[in-house]
Amino acid sequence: MRVTNLIKLCLTAAAVLTAGAALAKSDDYSQPINVVSAEQLADLKANKIIFSGDVVATQGSMEINADKIEVTRSADGKLKSIVAYGKPVTFQQILDNGKPIHTRSSTLSYLPENSLVVLSGKATIWQDESSMTGERIEYNIKTQRMRANNAASQGGRVSSTFVPAELQGAGK
Repeated sequence: MRVTNLIKLCLTAAAVLTAGAALAKSDDYSQPINVVSAEQLADLKANKIIFSGDVVATQGSMEINADKIEVTRSADGKLKSIVAYGKPVTFQQILDNGKPIHTRSSTLSYLPENSLVVLSGKATIWQDESSMTGERIEYNIKTQRMRANNAASQGGRVSSTFVPAELQGAGK
């Protein structure tokens, strides 16, 4: 792997911040990307970079906090996956409507080939007083569809709370 590919791999690590891309604040993506961690390791054979130890990644209004973030590229250099691990992983962003959105889970995965963001392990997504909780929450960026489920061992139920006043303001 050439040094330029390594640099591309490192920069791609910040793509973990694209998890909120669907309703993201437009100018966030033109802002500088910052990743701070206790350790950063590049595995050139595996096309992977690993940030570990109190990882904080920011870009504009987006912020992710995790214990470890792994960024993997395919052999042709395309982003394959970004997986953040934590107890918990948290993500927050200010949307174009000015409202913050937050997530919390054990893992946060971004799979660009499938246009999918997956929160798993006690996953919660909330904005103001409205929320959705389940063992796994999937969001398809292309179709803008969200799906939540819960394993039978967890009671097999998903919980959602919607505040009518917040729903009326959602389209603004």
